[in-house]
Amino acid sequence: MFRTIVKIAWASLRRRTTRSLMVVTMICLSLWGLFLMEGIYDGMTEQMIANAIRSDSGHVSLFGQGYRLDASLDNRIKGSDTAKLEKFLDSDPRISSWVKRLKQQGLVATAHYSRNTVISGVNLRREKGHGRLEDYLVQGEYGFGRQAKGAIIGFKLAEKLKVSIGGKIILTAQDLHSEVTATALRVTGIIKTNNLRLDETTVFMDIAAARKFLGVEHGVTQVAVMLRDNQQTAGFQAGLRQAFSRLEVLRWDEMYPALLQSRVIMNGFSLVVSLMIFGIAGIGILGVMLVSVLERVREFGIMLAIGTGFGRLRAIIMTESLLMGVTGFLAGAFCGWLSLLYFKIYGLDLTVFSAAFNEFGMDAVTHAIIRPDYFVNAFVSIIFAVLVSMFFSLRILRKSKPIEVINEI
Repeated sequence: MFRTIVKIAWASLRRRTTRSLMVVTMICLSLWGLFLMEGIYDGMTEQMIANAIRSDSGHVSLFGQGYRLDASLDNRIKGSDTAKLEKFLDSDPRISSWVKRLKQQGLVATAHYSRNTVISGVNLRREKGHGRLEDYLVQGEYGFGRQAKGAIIGFKLAEKLKVSIGGKIILTAQDLHSEVTATALRVTGIIKTNNLRLDETTVFMDIAAARKFLGVEHGVTQVAVMLRDNQQTAGFQAGLRQAFSRLEVLRWDEMYPALLQSRVIMNGFSLVVSLMIFGIAGIGILGVMLVSVLERVREFGIMLAIGTGFGRLRAIIMTESLLMGVTGFLAGAFCGWLSLLYFKIYGLDLTVFSAAFNEFGMDAVTHAIIRPDYFVNAFVSIIFAVLVSMFFSLRILRKSKPIEVINEI
């Protein structure tokens, strides 16, 4: 019986090949565009988050008590806590890497310009393995020179200071004893992390030189930790808080709430667009099925007259709708998956708009993301649209009273 229903539905679709192909093509193109939009937009958001994690926060960051409210060197992680923390981090198998940083707010100046800055003392060797900081280098070399008198700065800060590789900058800051101190450094490298806070304000210098400059013999202001599995972040944070109650332990989303919000906004935007696309697909299926049903009122009347139950007519119409919907979904899913796979490997190059992307801290080359829920949600929505269109078609068929139509002819 099922085979007969499928044959009748297939024969009906073949009689209206052009109309059926138009609906399938519409569903295919709509889903193709939807999958591309979701994959590219999610890729942009995740790259922004990944840049923030790699270049600054890690999955988890530790600070001295009160440092986030008052970024004073007095609120740094003290030497005794640092030694205990290093031992703990080295023994935890969940950790991929960790780094120590010594930061202080100050002033950076050249002959052309001066502005507020964040002086960050780092170990470049550890930073390279931790967040691959070297990959962000766009000019110069990844180092501070033989005597550690060099500095690496963000490309936006370099533009504002009007300084290039080899240029001289003057750093001024308060040391541990609240005395104003200054040092001169040469720019050895310029980086582009697409983390606006780093690219616009941060000056990286050797951590040993920073200790001498700021008069800090021991302790650090931040310890950033990268985990092997991002899903373990919450549990790892809870363990650190229990083991080091005197320290502040923050996840990346607590340090960058705006990035987490951008992910929520993107999800909301994708939902709205998805509803629009599925609405259009549903209307398209409804239109075709409605016309198909009205054209065959006399045919359905004859079938009812010879004893065919209305339930069988319902099955035929539902099968026709499902054939078009599922075929359109499979075609759209295949095209979407193929396109997303390409952009995941090679990326979508929007370098021509790089100036605009830089203003928002986004990469000009975006690598797409492929998630199974894209296809699951689309399939469920298409089936729902098919069922809704079938419901209206059947309702109109009932009202048209097909058996009476036979008598009128």
